[in-house]
Amino acid sequence: MRLLLDEQISVKVAEELRRRGHDVVAVSETELRGVADEDVLARAVADRRAVVTNDIRDFRLLHARHLTMGIAHYGIVLVSGRRHSLRRAGVGDLVAALEKLLADLPAEDALRDLELLL
Repeated sequence: MRLLLDEQISVKVAEELRRRGHDVVAVSETELRGVADEDVLARAVADRRAVVTNDIRDFRLLHARHLTMGIAHYGIVLVSGRRHSLRRAGVGDLVAALEKLLADLPAEDALRDLELLL
């Protein structure tokens, strides 16, 4: 599985996961910085990536819209701020959780049309 980390997820998470051999890109590393959530999800679909986001409410709505309209996506991983720190200094826990997810679900389409709360 390949990941696209939404803006509120530190680029340090992407860097650490890449260091460990995973294909991960952070929105803040691309021209997607500051664009609408719909555009982030559209880019993830085009690149065959699952989106990792803390923007649970908006991405749940986008997920429901995609299902209703029959538009596929490669997964939405919803990160609870209560379970995982989003601060730069505390990204180790989130990195570990995402690395486990990537190890458990290596197929590119493992989360196709699904959302997962992490």
